[in-house]
Amino acid sequence: MTAIFLYLGPGLGVGTIVLVFAILAIVVLSFAFVFYLQIKQLIKRIKNKIKK
Repeated sequence: MTAIFLYLGPGLGVGTIVLVFAILAIVVLSFAFVFYLQIKQLIKRIKNKIKK
């Protein structure tokens, strides 16, 4: 291959970095949302026990 085909440019590097950060953000936010729902249910159960 020639050097022309091997040149990827800065745009591909920046796009790759943004894509990696986006995937990491999706994973972290998904776990945070799952934990949020669990904590919300736990607080709701505790409040119901206190009322009884």
